[in-house]
Amino acid sequence: MCPTAIRRLILVPLAAASLLLAACAPHPREWKTPNMTALAPRLQPLFEKTKTVCFGRFMVDVPASASVVWGSTGVPLGVTVYHDGVEEVKGLAQKFIDELKSEQAIYLNNIPLLISVDDIRQPEGKIVTGYDGFEAIGLLKISGYFRMNSDGFIIDARPLEEQKDEVIADIQSMARRLRQRADDEAPAEPGNCLERAFLPDSPDDEKNHPGEFISIGFRLKEFPDAHLSIEVRPTPRDPERASLKAQWKRMKEPLTPEVDEVFAKVKYFRESPRHIRDWTTGYEVLMRAPDEKGVHSFHDFELRFTGVPNDPFKPYASVQLQTGVGNNAAGSTKASLTDEEAIAVWDRITSTIRVRPTSLKPVESTDTGPRLPLGELAATGRTCPQTGWWEHDAPGPTGDSRRRHFRAGERMPHTVAIGEPSIWQKLKGERPSYRTATVWKLVSYDDAPSVADVIAQPTSIAQNALPDALSNDATNTRHEAGHGVGDQSNKKG
Repeated sequence: MCPTAIRRLILVPLAAASLLLAACAPHPREWKTPNMTALAPRLQPLFEKTKTVCFGRFMVDVPASASVVWGSTGVPLGVTVYHDGVEEVKGLAQKFIDELKSEQAIYLNNIPLLISVDDIRQPEGKIVTGYDGFEAIGLLKISGYFRMNSDGFIIDARPLEEQKDEVIADIQSMARRLRQRADDEAPAEPGNCLERAFLPDSPDDEKNHPGEFISIGFRLKEFPDAHLSIEVRPTPRDPERASLKAQWKRMKEPLTPEVDEVFAKVKYFRESPRHIRDWTTGYEVLMRAPDEKGVHSFHDFELRFTGVPNDPFKPYASVQLQTGVGNNAAGSTKASLTDEEAIAVWDRITSTIRVRPTSLKPVESTDTGPRLPLGELAATGRTCPQTGWWEHDAPGPTGDSRRRHFRAGERMPHTVAIGEPSIWQKLKGERPSYRTATVWKLVSYDDAPSVADVIAQPTSIAQNALPDALSNDATNTRHEAGHGVGDQSNKKG
């Protein structure tokens, strides 16, 4: 096995995701790791001036000289902002329209892939809808192109055909709420910080923004080979298997003598649980990869939290720091930070990641009177009249749990049904899903579920409409924001 292949075996699993989150206190103190490394004299000027960067629902303090590089965003639909890019966005809209017109759907009597172009007044723009691919078997691609003062922005979705109207409504809602944001602004209202923009939460959301995905990177001006990246995404279905501890354990299992020899040369600084306030316990691995032929030794630090299902303030989160990065590959150049300096930089930055304080008010409960009798019914769209466990009896196999816990005042959601696949979908190993209205029945007054009883929420229209980069668990960043050695520097459009 060649050194490059061995290097990939070591790095790829570590280069997964990025970010942390933690305390919900309005004014959290700096979080400390055990035996936090002090700043060496060479690093002290680096942290004399810092800046707070808002990303998604979170914040982090980094050196004032650090550059910020945004990666993929889905809140829950994909949003890309183009600074002073009104004309650029118009050009991309026309290019998309021309491409859809020029291609045909072979399973729909060779009609053009373009379905519709809708002009929007508020905000100014248009929404383009077309079939996603020449086979055209029920999957659409819908993109909204809008103007926001001097900036342009695009909202992308890939929904099922029966979700078309709902997704277009979601795009219009997001477009109306999106506003420009200064780089140093951290809004006090609930919502998501994006690149040069802020998306306030909608009071009409069926639930609290499922499927949120944010990735961001930082480059230290004084140490340009040091790249730190942060990523948050929904908690995976199998959190334990996705944990860094489990992944690292699998990696260290005996493979081949060649790989085992490389692992024997790895220098470990930390490999232990990491707890940050009331955040769920995560796992931290700090190591330095050895020199190989054509590859310099470099630091590879990762901190990962598997999160709490359906909690946007405690999602899956991963933070990663690598040194010796050149041309988006760790080890391409010699690391400019010593071991102690790399650990000190890591400790200083990760200790500041936190939930952004907001003026969020809890949902007002209507559950103040006598309990409603078991068997009470509530249809999709109705406000939940009684805190407790509810079940639906939708026909056919479903993609979500039939039994869920709701609090009084929440809106009763749709359910996700699994349809019969077409021949093409069977060949690809896919099964279609769609949202459907249902009637929920109150079956228990039990309190909210414990961690062990948490039930996965249904796949929402927004999740079905996630951009390709999110649905495939790939970073696919528009900029070189990069998580890990596989970062790509993709140009806009």
